Amino acid sequence: MTAIRDLLPAYAVGALDDDEAALVARAVAADPALADELAALIEVSGELALVAAPIAPTAAARARLLDAIAGPARFDRFVDRFAALFDVAADRARELLGLIDQPAAWHPGPTAASWLVHFAAGPRLATADTGFVKLARGARFAWHRHGGPEHCLILQGTALDSASGTLAAGAEGVMPAGSAHDFVAGGDDDLIFAVWVYDVDFSAPRPT
Repeated sequence: MTAIRDLLPAYAVGALDDDEAALVARAVAADPALADELAALIEVSGELALVAAPIAPTAAARARLLDAIAGPARFDRFVDRFAALFDVAADRARELLGLIDQPAAWHPGPTAASWLVHFAAGPRLATADTGFVKLARGARFAWHRHGGPEHCLILQGTALDSASGTLAAGAEGVMPAGSAHDFVAGGDDDLIFAVWVYDVDFSAPRPT
């Protein structure tokens, strides 16, 4: 497992290729200790992103970026990681990611200005609650406690998480059983993420 731990820092900032990222995702899903390490690394990387000096992109880079974020293909870069996290084949991952752009697939979520798409994941997650969550920009997703673990992949927007810090598109949030948090959709876009989770309790009181 040492090799996997060596890859965790690069995974936390989205610097691995698709094959390495899929390998780490499977290992993290199967090992709570690795999940805890990844959560710590993601929090640190989010803090560093806030103090790093911005770099203006070249015209060519900006054009590629605009092409990548327009239309359903904007999620193609997540296919392999999504497939590993949700125990599905790549073709099925593309099919599921395509639901994001289907308005009829979304249903009201558990808190204000939130919506959900439920989907069936692979056999490893047969008993988990799996789907997409969308939160309107500026809205807060209510405080809740996890009776089991949670693992999410940010697909669009930014989550300002009370437990994990700032999570931008491509980042992953890992919450162990017994943890609690809330988060706000920061930035200019609605927040969209894919998540598998067990036993969420919205009645847990938020600490004062």
